[in-house]
Amino acid sequence: MYKLLLVSDKEEVRQLYAGFSEWENLGFERPAVAANAQDGIALLKENRFDAVSSLLSVGEGKKFFAYLSRRPEMLGMETARDEARLRREISSARRTLSSKDASRQMKQVDDLTRAMQGEFFCDLLRGAAYDAARIDDRMRSLKMRTVSAERATAMASFRLPQGDYFLAEVWRYGRERLENALKNIFENGDSRMYFVLLIINPHHMRLLGVPREEMTRQEVAEQMKMHLSRCQASLEAYFELTLDIKRVVSYDSLYALGRENALRTAH
Repeated sequence: MYKLLLVSDKEEVRQLYAGFSEWENLGFERPAVAANAQDGIALLKENRFDAVSSLLSVGEGKKFFAYLSRRPEMLGMETARDEARLRREISSARRTLSSKDASRQMKQVDDLTRAMQGEFFCDLLRGAAYDAARIDDRMRSLKMRTVSAERATAMASFRLPQGDYFLAEVWRYGRERLENALKNIFENGDSRMYFVLLIINPHHMRLLGVPREEMTRQEVAEQMKMHLSRCQASLEAYFELTLDIKRVVSYDSLYALGRENALRTAH
């Protein structure tokens, strides 16, 4: 059930809303009612509402809308003066709120899926010995339609020589926010490649690059090097940090990376 606040200094409007009997059928709780701007603002500060409907005299309206302008997430409903109009406005508001809820839920699902996709690739960067069947199963379950395990891939290992000093003496926002900033730099900016950054510590990081289109192994390696160069420029511009690249290795496929991890684990 959605929650509505009515703010009106018109007695007939308050009576109409109070006497309306179809609220629950239309997906709303019976609304909270305020007779002036001050009471309406107090209710908004103390409670959660999905929508607000208001009809006020000029002076009261200015006070209320000055506060409401700071709440852009609040859905504003047209205030009705008869039951037929009220029924239409409630139905319209319910459709709008249902659509917003669906979009919000879809975004949450998309965000979770992207996080799980990133974690899968981080597992490979950590050395997970996944065979081809396991890789295919994970990529299918995580709906990775823009990348393929059969395409060539590249992995880079690097460090930030001043990482500890930067965290201790310069960056005052904490390790987690620095890691988020680094991910924004290293995981974005290339429409042809999907990048995932694994931060082991400031002195040890790995970056995986998987193409979104067909590329040769050499092309993937070149794309990785160009991307690292762009990232280095961003690090210097925003953080005055340098990148110490240890190696860039390309593989025929993600399967080959999984096999190398399995051989390393076996020894």
